[in-house]
Formats: sequence, C-alpha cells, structure tokens
Amino acid sequence: MADRDAELKLRSLAIKWYQHGTPFTTTCQRLGRSQQWLSRWLRRFRTGGWAALADRSRRPHHLRAETPSSSVQRILALRVELEEHRTRRTRFRGVGATEIQELLELERRRAPSLSTIERVLRRYHVRPQRARRHGGGQPYPWPRATQPGDQQQTDLVGPRYVTGPRGVTRFYSIHTIAIVGRGTWASQVRYKTADALCEHFVAAWGWLGLPRVSQIDNEMAATGGGKHAYGVSLVARVHLLLGVHVIFLPFGEPGRNPFVESFNASWQKYVLRHTCPDLRAVRRVSRAHWRFYHEQKLHRALRHSVDGARRPGEWLRLHRDELRALPRGFTLAEYRDPRGRLRLPIARGQVSWIQKVDADGHITINARPYLIGKRLTGHYIHATLFTHRRRLVVYDTQRRRLKAFVFPLSERTVAPLRAPR
Repeated sequence: MADRDAELKLRSLAIKWYQHGTPFTTTCQRLGRSQQWLSRWLRRFRTGGWAALADRSRRPHHLRAETPSSSVQRILALRVELEEHRTRRTRFRGVGATEIQELLELERRRAPSLSTIERVLRRYHVRPQRARRHGGGQPYPWPRATQPGDQQQTDLVGPRYVTGPRGVTRFYSIHTIAIVGRGTWASQVRYKTADALCEHFVAAWGWLGLPRVSQIDNEMAATGGGKHAYGVSLVARVHLLLGVHVIFLPFGEPGRNPFVESFNASWQKYVLRHTCPDLRAVRRVSRAHWRFYHEQKLHRALRHSVDGARRPGEWLRLHRDELRALPRGFTLAEYRDPRGRLRLPIARGQVSWIQKVDADGHITINARPYLIGKRLTGHYIHATLFTHRRRLVVYDTQRRRLKAFVFPLSERTVAPLRAPR
C-alpha cells in the first residue's frame, strides 16, 4: 500500500512540474523515470484528470464464458469411451480433442472449440500439456509439397508377429502417404523384398496418383544394398519408369519421414491391437482401418475453406483430375521373365540421396565413397543421379552445385512411360 501511495504522489508531482513549465526531459531526469512513463501519465491526466492517475483494475473487461457442466461431463464421457474402444464407432479412433469434437458433431451437439476441449481435459488431469519441440542442427534440404501430387512418403513397419492356430506369422507392413491430401495406402507382405516394394508402389499410385517426388527410407531392399557401385535398384527403376523422382533418406534418420512415421504409429495402435490369427486377418483389419481413415475420419490437416474437404477420401475424389494416373493397363507382370523375376529397364530421370558428409568428407552411395570435402563435414547434401547424362551431381542445402561425378551405367536408358512433373 505504501509503495502504491508513493507512486501516486510521484505521478502527481510530475504533472505539477510539467504544468509549471519544467522541461519534459528535466522532469524525467529528476524523477528517474523514462519519457514513455511521463507521456503515459500525461495522456491519462488530459483525459481523466487527477483521478486518472490512480491504478486501474487489471481484471479483464470480458470474462470467458464458463463451459456448461453438461458439456464437460459429455467430453469426459467420450474420452473414456475412446480410451476403452468399447463401441464400433471408436474402433479406429484416437483419444484427442479432435476425435471428441467430431463425435460431438456426429451427436448433433454444439461442439466446443478444440482449445476448450483441451482445457477441460487438462483441468481434470486427463491430458497433460504437451512439451514444445525445438529445432536445431544443420539445415536440411526438405522437398517442398504444396500442390496435389507433389510428394509422397513411404516406410516399412516390421517385422511384426501374430499368433494363431497355425503358429507364429512374421510379416511387414508397407505404408505410403501423400503429403497434400493425406491419402494413404498400406500393404502387408511376408518378406521385405524389392519385388514387394515395387508391387506396393504400383498399387499405391493406382489410388493416390503418381507423385512428383517419392521419399523413402534407406532400406536395403529399396536401395539395392550396394551390390553394384553403378547400379540402379528395382525400386528406383519403377520410379524412373513412371516419371517419379525418388529420394532416399539419410542413414539412420527415419524422422525425416514424419508424416508416414505418424501414420505408422496410428496403424500399429489401431490395427495390431485386434486379435489376428494370421496375415489374412491382419490384412482384413488393415483394410477396415483404411476405409475408416479415408471415409469417416476428419483429418486435422484438411479444412473445407482451403482444401474443399475434411476427409482424405473426399479430398482424393475432389482432386482426382489434378493427379497423374498410371498408364492405362500398366502392370508389372509384363516386365517379369519366364521365372517370374522382375526385369525393369532404366528410364531417363532422376534418383536422389540426401546424406550427411562424414568426418572424412565423404558420402556413400551404393557402397562407394564420394569425396565432397572436409569443410562440409556434418552438413547435409543432396546428390542426384541424372540417368540420361550418367552423372551424379552433388548440391548443398541451397541447391548450389558442389561437385559432379561420372556414373557409368551399364545399360541403355529408355523413355519413361509418364513424363516427370
């Protein structure tokens, strides 16, 4: 209280001095206050007189409306229902505010905002506050995705195991997601092979359309394992043949595929919790999850005002004409030899690797080292093979050309079946 009275006397004294002609700067120096401070109280005095020099209440003029208790109880009840997954409508749903808001809308209730639902969950200690993530490290050459068909990300989950009357079944699940539109495709296979990956991509592109860029982890089945220093893997060949630019991620950095990694976690959480005795059952549940994801789930990345749809399946139907389709009647069967082995030609196009320069100044492609320079140790680079030129060109994160190497392909290149975007 004493401090408050002293402050009020100081404000009054400053006004009196100013009124008696004491210069503005001199008044501030004598009182040890800033010019902004004196300007503020002069404005207050001119509009409200001496009474305006007193402290004002900091209570907000408009109080936030309290969430009705009935809405709070329904939010908490839906959270319990989502956690226990005891109904058919919650079979493949998460437990967050978005899911609760959607269920309230389906019940034709007036749904609170997502921030209100989050606040209710935190108030009742149901949902802790999320920690913020902070970036850092060296700049990374992220591919841009802003238009339909710009980019897809692909990853493998596994091996995973299910147990039934016939014993234990080991399998992998391959997932692809379109960054714009969030459409997905999932395939379950017994073995992680290049052949299985190629079949997956053809099936995925039949649904999602051909992307401009396809980003995939540095899996041995995808890269070819470095068996031939100047070879091109089957997975890269199927991309080239269909006019898709494939990019292989840095070694040991699956987080560079964040969208498909997020889908991986969702798929495992909502599909693998079901009792599946064999791979056929896993595929059946996965298809049900796929249908729910595309036709029922409101995706938080989609907005009617921007995308024209809230569900990935609806978005795909709306933008189908903007996506590149597979060539009519295309199938991998025509590229198999009499023994069933896949024989794909090398088409003209681009294959890229994003890698971090090692301590010796090298990157490694197809098990062969390429010297970039020690000054770039720890930095990411973007190495692109131009198959029609038979050259490997290395760029920095700003797409400035650093070096070029001869890449002597042993095969003749052919024209792609679809022109690259």
